[in-house]
Amino acid sequence: NALRVLKVNPMSCVVWRDGVGDAAISQVANDEIPQLRKALERQVVPGATATRPPNPVSLAYIVCQKRIATKFLSQDGKHGMPAGALVTGLQGADFQTFYINGTSPPYSTPKPVRFVVAKRDAALASTPLPELSWALCHDYPNWTGPIKLPSPVQMAHKLAELAGGFPDCGESIDAKAYANKIYFL
Repeated sequence: NALRVLKVNPMSCVVWRDGVGDAAISQVANDEIPQLRKALERQVVPGATATRPPNPVSLAYIVCQKRIATKFLSQDGKHGMPAGALVTGLQGADFQTFYINGTSPPYSTPKPVRFVVAKRDAALASTPLPELSWALCHDYPNWTGPIKLPSPVQMAHKLAELAGGFPDCGESIDAKAYANKIYFL
């Protein structure tokens, strides 16, 4: 909808995907990335000021993992990682990985989120994905301060939770009534 309102064609797309375990990252990425590319190719906005570039839309596909056993402490083991701390030194065998600690609870050990970059087109190589992810942790509506996940991931989680609470799993939700509104999350 934003593309239609602003009358622009997409130049790049960053997708944060939640709910994927280590064993399924490659499979999910191989299944979903081609579908995303097809959808982006079809997304030509009538009357857009920018014309479709000859190259496909640049894409980054990042898996967010919340339920991980990794925790970071100070060298003396007395303090947890502060909010906003970024760790890039621990890399997975198959994918680029970074960790961000979105919150810092006062009486427990903070649990960071692991971000696994399953796909990153060359055109987005200079895009700082950790900084973009951290900035979106501050973009959740009606919340002061950062949250643990980038806001699109948290909003999708809340919407799925809302729909899952209905006896018909959300089939009866009037999607048009909620279109372009995020306050209900």
